[in-house]
Amino acid sequence: MNKVIGLIAGSLRKESFSKKIAKALISMAPHGFEFKIISIDNLPIYNQDFDDYNNVPESYVKFRDEIKNLAGVVFITPEHNRSVPAVLKNAIDVGSRPAR
Repeated sequence: MNKVIGLIAGSLRKESFSKKIAKALISMAPHGFEFKIISIDNLPIYNQDFDDYNNVPESYVKFRDEIKNLAGVVFITPEHNRSVPAVLKNAIDVGSRPAR
């Protein structure tokens, strides 16, 4: 069975270079691995109240379910003001919470 590695592009643009790189990497997975693109396009801004009051958006649930079974994640992202884009930081917040 292949280990699945998630590819997360840190851009929302349909024609972003990060998404193009992620698509190109799919066919380059080494033996024993599979690359899978994980979309962050539909994640609302993280709000801890969603978790605290059991009102978690379906998009959070879907994203969390996708990443919890991965063997690893590769972030493909543009530099934005000498940091990562806010949309990628938001995806990390959504995926890493609630802390367990």
